[in-house]
Amino acid sequence: MAGVKIVVDSTCDLPREMRESHDITMVPLRVHFDPEVYLDYIEMSPSQFYEKLRTSKVHPRTSQPSPAEFAEVYARLGSSGDEIISIHLSEKMSGTLQSAVLGKSMVEGVNVHVVDSRSASLGTGLMAVAAARAAREGRLVPDILSMLERIRRSMELYFVVDTLDYLARNGRIGRAQHLLGSLLQFKPILTIDEDGYVSSFEKVRGKSRAFSRLMEIVRERVPEGAEIVAAAVHSEAPAEAERLVAELGASYNIREKVVTELGPVIGSHVGPGTVAVMCYETKVLDVA
Repeated sequence: MAGVKIVVDSTCDLPREMRESHDITMVPLRVHFDPEVYLDYIEMSPSQFYEKLRTSKVHPRTSQPSPAEFAEVYARLGSSGDEIISIHLSEKMSGTLQSAVLGKSMVEGVNVHVVDSRSASLGTGLMAVAAARAAREGRLVPDILSMLERIRRSMELYFVVDTLDYLARNGRIGRAQHLLGSLLQFKPILTIDEDGYVSSFEKVRGKSRAFSRLMEIVRERVPEGAEIVAAAVHSEAPAEAERLVAELGASYNIREKVVTELGPVIGSHVGPGTVAVMCYETKVLDVA
């Protein structure tokens, strides 16, 4: 009996065990330390990336998968009649989504639904896990797509970076461009806005205060005591990420949580010392 398969790109930052347990197929981006090129998560792990980042004289750049790579995955997964939901990094941050759309056009007889998460990292990854679970439960594609839109609209995602240099150097600073050169002792709390751009949420004095403020923002926007799915991701800052999730647990009923390290591609754009927290209320998983 035909079902629904879930495809992501490697910027979703889902650990391999989670992808495998939920039968999620990943298409990797590439990390370039010219002239060396590595497949994200396949030929370079997060720990290997941050070690190389410390020692390399070359600043890394990244590149998206080709349409042909997506087409190969879609043809393989769709060969048994399964429909495919392909969920990807915000179109405003990468050409990956466009590659997926072009890959879809190269495959005949396979129903592929390409979804712009308008998010990044586990903002995308949590959507993929919810979609995979819904597919396993036998929910139909229109219902799953509707659910993904509800998750996207309710997702709270905030992050703090040690420096804006990486975002600026890689052209991913989006609507936070105005902060460059003006921060001094302030730390920006960044988010991904409704359109899928990196955007400034507010500035606070000092990184410690920024982490505390992250939690205050979540509590202001999500009713305390609500049941949530939560995640924290970091680049070489595991203690801070664990602490943020523990604080969420003190205010909310966490149905599911993920704490992991940012992968090579996202790490290339935000740099070491970044911490992000994201969550959504589980009530949006129900059929509307």
